[in-house]
Amino acid sequence: MKFISSLIAALSITAAGSLYADDNMVSIMINKQTYQFDRPIRLSSALSIVADNGDWYWPSASAFDLSNPKAEREKEIALSEIRTLLAQFDKDSKTHEALENLYEQVASWTVSTRIDMPISYNRARLFFEDNPMFQPGKYWIRLNGRPNVVHFSGAVVKPGAYKHQSDTSVYTAVHTVKKAVDADRSHVYVIDPMGNIEEKGIAYWNLDFAQIMPGSQVYVPISSELFSDKLKQLNKRVAALAVHRVLPQ
Repeated sequence: MKFISSLIAALSITAAGSLYADDNMVSIMINKQTYQFDRPIRLSSALSIVADNGDWYWPSASAFDLSNPKAEREKEIALSEIRTLLAQFDKDSKTHEALENLYEQVASWTVSTRIDMPISYNRARLFFEDNPMFQPGKYWIRLNGRPNVVHFSGAVVKPGAYKHQSDTSVYTAVHTVKKAVDADRSHVYVIDPMGNIEEKGIAYWNLDFAQIMPGSQVYVPISSELFSDKLKQLNKRVAALAVHRVLPQ
């Protein structure tokens, strides 16, 4: 919670300062340091400022558009859908309990609109398509060392970060975390550090032994109803929202 509070304060300071900035300025916060440019700048040029300042794990690097409210809107939509579904289930049911748990999780998430692009200094220097231009606006590039955890959310008893074990399959990782009674026992959503979402099998008939990357998220869905896809659609929405999560480091 201390990290999240510090992050919110940092973003607020950046946003407040930008009120007086020229509309043509490019403001890029790299981790906690903000840099101002008076013209559009390419990714490689921005990363060159800090490329040698740390042992960065580029697969988990990410960029956010601080001027784009999409992520916050998607979070509110997800919370609204959960509230609607809560009213449709008996308060003593396991599904209602799972939805309440999910609501608390999503409400606590800090989200920011993630830009769909790889962040890699070497790739940005070598490949034109991986070296986009930052246009006027406010951005945040987040770099860190190699993560040693996997983040679990959804229908789990204790959501949060769990230690990543090398050579661990999705199946093994999922079955080391205690799931809620109403958890889906067949599939989970894996969101890798680059923001890609994949549905993975965890039942005996569809086992997926693919290894899970450090820094990934695993969203355990709430079990869907037989004659309704409302919970299934909610699960997809929350998994998509997870791409925009600002994860603890």
